[in-house]
Amino acid sequence: MRPLARSLPPLPDESLPGFLLRLAFRLHTSPAELAVRTGLADRADRAVLPVPLLIGLTAERRHTFARMIKATDTEVDAMLLDTYSSRYPPAQPSPSGRNGLANQQHRWLFMHATRYCPQCLTGQDNPVEQAFGGAWKTCWRLPPVFACLAHRRFLEHECPACKSVILPTATRSTVRHFPRWREASLHPAQCRAFVDGQCGHRLDRDSVNSQPLPVEYEEFQQLLLGLLNPVGPDEVITLGHSTSPAHYFTDLRTACQILRASWPKSRHLLDNKDLVSFLEAAANETPRSRSTLVHAVSDMPQMEAQPHAALLLAADRLLRAGDPDTFASHLRLLLDEPERRPSKVSWARAFLNTRPQCSEGFLQAVSSVLQTYAGRSLGRSLKQPVRRTRFRPEHIPQFLEEDWYQRHFAHMDGIATVRLRRTVAIRLCQAASGGSIQKAADRLSLYLGDPAIAARIADSPKHVHGWARKRPDPLEFETALRNLAAELDARDNLIDYEQRRKALASWCIGPRPWEVIASRIAVPVGNYAAGGGFAVDLSDRKRNIASVILWSLMTQAEHVFAPTPICDQQDPETQRKWRNSVDAVWARIRHGNTRPTDTQMITVLEEYAAYLTPIIDRGQTPSSEASPWTSHRTGRASRSST
Repeated sequence: MRPLARSLPPLPDESLPGFLLRLAFRLHTSPAELAVRTGLADRADRAVLPVPLLIGLTAERRHTFARMIKATDTEVDAMLLDTYSSRYPPAQPSPSGRNGLANQQHRWLFMHATRYCPQCLTGQDNPVEQAFGGAWKTCWRLPPVFACLAHRRFLEHECPACKSVILPTATRSTVRHFPRWREASLHPAQCRAFVDGQCGHRLDRDSVNSQPLPVEYEEFQQLLLGLLNPVGPDEVITLGHSTSPAHYFTDLRTACQILRASWPKSRHLLDNKDLVSFLEAAANETPRSRSTLVHAVSDMPQMEAQPHAALLLAADRLLRAGDPDTFASHLRLLLDEPERRPSKVSWARAFLNTRPQCSEGFLQAVSSVLQTYAGRSLGRSLKQPVRRTRFRPEHIPQFLEEDWYQRHFAHMDGIATVRLRRTVAIRLCQAASGGSIQKAADRLSLYLGDPAIAARIADSPKHVHGWARKRPDPLEFETALRNLAAELDARDNLIDYEQRRKALASWCIGPRPWEVIASRIAVPVGNYAAGGGFAVDLSDRKRNIASVILWSLMTQAEHVFAPTPICDQQDPETQRKWRNSVDAVWARIRHGNTRPTDTQMITVLEEYAAYLTPIIDRGQTPSSEASPWTSHRTGRASRSST
C-alpha cells in the first residue's frame, strides 16, 4: 500500500470519521473506498468504518493509517476517543475487545450519533476549511461536552430539516457503520439521513444561535473540559475528598443515574424547568415498572444538550457542595419509599456488580447507605465491600472495645449499650468484608450457641438503625461509625482478635495460676463479706467465672461466647447454676456495682491478661498453667498455626 497522493492535515480535535468525510470529499471518492485505501478496512465488500474503531486502533493499524494519510502517529491518536481514556473511563478500550453498547462502560459515549456545532462545521477563515468544512470534533461524542465555548452555544443533536440524529449508525447490519458510507458526492457537513429519500441538508448553514449559553453553564463546561484535558488539573474535590478526574466523572455519571432513577423524588434537587419537564415526559412515556425505567433510561446520556447539561450540573452540585454525610442524607431521602429501597433499585445492583472506580468520598457515602440494610437479597450483591479498608474482620472484636465506645458512641442515649456496641462491631466487620448484616455476624462467630442469643443479636442492628434514624441528627450514628473506621484505617498496630479467640477456644485458668489469684483476693474474717449475706467462694466455680472474665478481657467479646471447659465437666444442674453465676457477675461489672472480691479478682486478671496477650499475638497458644507468677512463665507455650 502506497501513501495517498493528496491528503489533508487533521484539524484540532478532529474525529476519525470526520476526517474521512473531509478527505473523501476532497479526493472525490467515498469514505468506504478511502477506508480500504488507508488500511482501516481489509476488504472492499466490507469497506465500512465499524463503530468500535471510534474508540481505538491497534498500534499497527494506527501506524499504517498515519503513513497512508501523511500524518504522524500522534495526530492519528488525537482522532480517537481513547485519547481521553486516562481521565474519562468510558473511553477506555474494552479489555475483552467488545466495544459499543454491549459494553456497559461505553454507554457514556455517543457511539451511534453525535452532537455538533453548526458554526464549527463552517470552518475557519482559511481556504482549506472553506472548501472542505470544519472539523467533526472527537469531544462531541463525550456526554460531558454539551456546549461550544468558541460560539457560546449549546450543541445541536439533530438535523433541523428532517429531525434525524446526526451521523447515525446503520442498524440493518451486524456491523454498525456510518450512513451513506459508499457515496462520494456528499459534503462533510450534509445530513446523511435517509427518511423518505436522502435529506442532504447542510448542517453548517444553520448557524443562528437560538439558545445563548448561560454563564453558569459556560463556567461548568470550562471546568469539565479542563478535567478532560490530558494536561489539565490532576485533582478535583468531590464530597470533601481530593480525587482524580477519572473518579470524578464516574461519580458524576452515577449521581446522574441516581437523580433520574429516583424521579420524581429528586425534584427538589433540580432547579431547571427544562430538565424537570424532560424528566416528567420521560417518566410518562416509560412503563410503570421502576426496573424498566432504570434499565432503559437512567444510565443512558441524552443527546439533547440542554436538559442533559442541567442534569450534569445538578449532579455536580451534589458532589461538590457537600461531604459524604450530606450526600448520604440525600441518598436516603431518595430511597425512603419501599419500591426504591436499595435492594429493589437497579442502580444499586449495577453499582455493586460493576464496582466502578469512584472517589473515596462517594464510596463512603454509598457504603453508609447500602451496607446498613440487613436483607439477604441485597447482601448477595454485597459479597465484596463497597470500599476497601486496611482493617479486616479479624481486627474487629465481637463486642466493641470500651475505649472505642467511649470516644465515639458513649454520648448517644436512648439505646441499650449492649445493642449499640454489638451493632457497631457487626457494621465494622461488614464494611471490611462485605455481604449482609447476617453474614458479618457469622464472620464474627456471633451466631454460635444458644438460639435465643442468636435471635437477640440478629435484632440488634434493626433496633439501632431505627433508633439512629429518629435521633435529632439522623446521621450522627453513621458519622461516628465512619470516623471510627477512618481511625482504624490509619492504624498500623491492629489487633488480631480472631487469632486470640482461636487460641483461647478451649482454654481456662489452670489450678496453679488460680491458687496465686485466689491468694491475692482478701477473704473477710469468717469467710463472709462485710454485712453478711453470702460466703466468699474460691472454688472451681469461681475459677470458671475468672476464666470467662479473662477471656472477655483478652478478646473484647461478650461473656456468652466464652469457652467454659471447667463448667462443661459438671452435671447439667451444676452447669445451669454456674452459668447463672457468670451472668450475675457480668451484670455487676456492666452496671459498675461489683463486690470487693470481684474488684480484687478483676485487678489480678488484668495483670494476667497483660502477660498472656503478647504470647497469643506472637502466634503461640499458652498453656493453662502458664502465668506471670508460676514456673511456667517462659515455657509451655506451644506453637499453633493461625
